[in-house]
Amino acid sequence: MSNLDNLVAEILQQAQKEANRILAKTKAENLEFTEKENKKIQREVDIIEQKSKEEAVSLKERILSNANLKSRDMILQAKEELVDRVLEKALERLKNIDKDRYLDFVENTLKTLNISKNAEIILTKKMRDMLGEEIFGYKVSDDIVESGCSIKDGNLVYNNEFSNLLEFNKEDLEKEILKKIFG
Repeated sequence: MSNLDNLVAEILQQAQKEANRILAKTKAENLEFTEKENKKIQREVDIIEQKSKEEAVSLKERILSNANLKSRDMILQAKEELVDRVLEKALERLKNIDKDRYLDFVENTLKTLNISKNAEIILTKKMRDMLGEEIFGYKVSDDIVESGCSIKDGNLVYNNEFSNLLEFNKEDLEKEILKKIFG
């Protein structure tokens, strides 16, 4: 039995060596596989991190851009409101100009127009009451305007009311007002 025991022991020893070799090979392959998988996972993690960073930068830029646009819009709105208030105050002052300045305005308006002697001047109620039935050789109309004056020549009416003049020139006035206020 000793031969048989030796043979069994030798077979077991070879089987043990083969098992150890297979186990070592499997551990090495497993380690290599694990390293490859870890590298793949790390690459995917790196890609995801990079995309996240890019998305974060993009999101930050969009948020900043949106904030800048809102800020600009708020500034523009504030400037527009300021211009509107200045124009309202200017209109109120124009509505209350004294007789001499009013007459200068009407006279200058008449000089710029080519109208017939039959034209009528439409004044504010206050100025019509003060100035009477005729000024600068033209009949004063029974109609009235809120501010400024209008000239009626036949079917044509030249509207020179202060509110209309301010509205007509608003763009230029706005630039001038903003230039004076903000430099």
